[in-house]
Amino acid sequence: MTAKRFHQIQERYGDPLLTALTVMLALLLFVVAPMQAAGVPGVHLFGIAFGLVLIAAVYIVSGSGLALAFVLAAEGLIVLATVLRHIRPSGFDIILDAAAWLIASITLGIVVSYAVFTRGKINYHRVIGAILLYLSIGLLFAALFCFVATFQANAFTGIGVLHDDLAVASNLIYFSFVTLTSVGYGDIVPLHPYARGLANVEAIIGQLYPATLLARLVTLELEGGHRSR
Repeated sequence: MTAKRFHQIQERYGDPLLTALTVMLALLLFVVAPMQAAGVPGVHLFGIAFGLVLIAAVYIVSGSGLALAFVLAAEGLIVLATVLRHIRPSGFDIILDAAAWLIASITLGIVVSYAVFTRGKINYHRVIGAILLYLSIGLLFAALFCFVATFQANAFTGIGVLHDDLAVASNLIYFSFVTLTSVGYGDIVPLHPYARGLANVEAIIGQLYPATLLARLVTLELEGGHRSR
């Protein structure tokens, strides 16, 4: 594929892919993960579909081979964890999953940040992309909470003993977004200093992100209006 042809694909599909990824990630986090934890069969196929879309979208939106390599590495860790889980479940599988979430969320966050906050005309897809970045932040902290819960016994109350099952992901995703939105139901509580520190940072980001986002988007819109005159 020539550079010109790839640039045309970016121009046509780059922004719509932000919306597609946002919808798919929201479904994965808030619909598929709880269904998996509840034992509903077959829903893991959606995760596979999301992984394929994520690989294509990250490369098309960013045009970066490095970003593509990181996403492929994350998908490889997920596949490895899935295979090991079927052979002999262990705590190592949870670590592999958390590492995959961490790599994917950081890579996606960087790619989406550049696409959303770079100079240019603000459109519907870029605004939706800002929601995608918000979801990526929640996924990032879910991965970090998973590491803390794995390596520090009783770091949290309310999630029980960590077993190699999909309920772990669902519980930590739930806690991450409850913290990010500062809802704080209190059913899961961080006890270890590392867990509390991460929860504090995530809560601060959750409060500052909407104001920062609004300020940046307004600035970009004003700059676009001045250039069009």
